[in-house]
Amino acid sequence: MLLLASVLAVWLAPLRGAVLAGDGLVVLACLFDWLATPAPGGLAVARRLPERAGLSADFERVLLVEVGRAGGLALEVREEFSEALEVRAITRREGGASAEPSAPDLGDPDLVDPDPGDPTGGPDRLRLPASGTAEVRRVYRSSRRGWSFLGHMRLRLCGPLGLVQRQARLAGRGEIAIEPPLANLSSTLRLAASERWRDLGVRRLRRRGGLTEFESLREYVHGDDLRLVDWKAFARRGRPMVREYQEEHGQELILLVDCGRRMGATAVLGPGRGWTKLDFALDAALQLAAVALSKGDRVGILTFDAGVRAFVPPARGALQLARLKQAVFGEQASARESDTTRALREVGVRHRRRATLVVLSDVADPLSTEAQVRALETGARHHRVVFAGLDDPELRAVAEGRLEARAGVRAEALQLARERARGLAVLRRSGARVLDALPAEAAAPLLAAWLDLRRSGRA
Repeated sequence: MLLLASVLAVWLAPLRGAVLAGDGLVVLACLFDWLATPAPGGLAVARRLPERAGLSADFERVLLVEVGRAGGLALEVREEFSEALEVRAITRREGGASAEPSAPDLGDPDLVDPDPGDPTGGPDRLRLPASGTAEVRRVYRSSRRGWSFLGHMRLRLCGPLGLVQRQARLAGRGEIAIEPPLANLSSTLRLAASERWRDLGVRRLRRRGGLTEFESLREYVHGDDLRLVDWKAFARRGRPMVREYQEEHGQELILLVDCGRRMGATAVLGPGRGWTKLDFALDAALQLAAVALSKGDRVGILTFDAGVRAFVPPARGALQLARLKQAVFGEQASARESDTTRALREVGVRHRRRATLVVLSDVADPLSTEAQVRALETGARHHRVVFAGLDDPELRAVAEGRLEARAGVRAEALQLARERARGLAVLRRSGARVLDALPAEAAAPLLAAWLDLRRSGRA
């Protein structure tokens, strides 16, 4: 209206005074709005972030904003973050009313889906309370292990009249360690304690070495072997009790995880979408390490490609799992070909005692299979060796006809599947126990094979 009146005042002189008065009022209103809006750079802002989070697991960032003179004003926050992070939910609380919640499982009605057309997820927006401290929440998820960061922030305050916006850039950096999630670890440990290995989806294991000394009694858990029920204790206590027997403690387990070129294949289907084979391998290896440590064994780890990348000597105790996780959480698949021979030779040099070696890798190409066999044969002379060959799930799905693909692609997938089957057959001549597993399903057969070797005590 003021613009239209200004145009008319060019021809209508009586309107000029009113227009000038209106312009003055607008200037005064903007000046008032500017004076009533404090500089955002003066706000006291603290960022709260967890120290670590699991791969593909949601975690929450919270900004604590001391309101001060900005009480009642609208605040907008934009935040830098690393490319590996994905925005899962943002804060939207405007006009004193919450937006329609789209992530109720996060327990905060102010959290809504990010803006689909904005790669940053869009800004966090909220109306600040009259006083006190405001919380600005945002939920992220990382698709890559290692260090991720949240960087500088840009804050924008809108004046009480909505005529002025003041903004400032706050420098800062927060880092978070993205680790293998070990999502099923607690249930795996419970199953291991109760010997309910069939609940992991594997065959029931035979006790080759038999039971040894009686250790203790515990309450019966559904799925326990009825032959282990102590009926006298049942009669005395009025509830079923199970005898536990002590197996040999102090065994040695070394996990060898391939970080070479073949382990960089990324899953595009299923709950582990975006994970590499290496991600699955590390998750399975650390689950196995946790179970072995819970049984009193000494556990170490070695990662390799063309050479050794990291080595943690075997040890036991509650802190060892943290050492193993710290050593491998940032490992990424390289572009180099893996040298299993060198990795096993390094184990022989660094660890002289007999141990169980679990190698998480993939079947080599036909030209390199014989070298892989010789490496496993050398390792099997001195140690008990389990080799887990991690297949490509999409390639297997195409070969089996479960995933649609062009005829040429399917023919190539079938050819690679045949080469893989021949390679597995050759590897089994090495004396090592050879497993053929999909990356997402590797933990259960690994646990079963390790427990079977541990009980039998045979090479």
